[in-house]
Amino acid sequence: MIYTEDYDDILRRLGIEYFIHDVGYVSSLMSWSKENKVDLSEPYQPMKLMTTQDNVLKMVIQSEVSEEMLDGVITNLAIRWSLRNNIADPSAKLNSVKKRLVFCFLKECAGTVKNIGGDELLEDEWAVNSMEKLGLFNE
Repeated sequence: MIYTEDYDDILRRLGIEYFIHDVGYVSSLMSWSKENKVDLSEPYQPMKLMTTQDNVLKMVIQSEVSEEMLDGVITNLAIRWSLRNNIADPSAKLNSVKKRLVFCFLKECAGTVKNIGGDELLEDEWAVNSMEKLGLFNE
């Protein structure tokens, strides 16, 4: 089991970088989404970006995530990416829990970017490019 709060420092720094000043943790994202009537784009995603009633961006993160859940996110990335380019596979670079959580965070952010949000492949590309710009693949 992965305790996402162990990665709170990097997730909050990313939040500041992308104007998400509210990062919160919940025990079950699926239960939280049902209680708050928030749709999840994927049923087993580990985090969700939302806008509060005060128009503040908030990232809600499941506090405990299984390895299998993160593996599923990365497998889905590899499958989608292979539709575009089966030579370069960015999922191979996501070789740590930290990088995988950062990818999930940035993928949620990508959904808000004009002309990108709503297109899974473009969101993936934006998230991977953002990780490269931030130097996260050099660690």
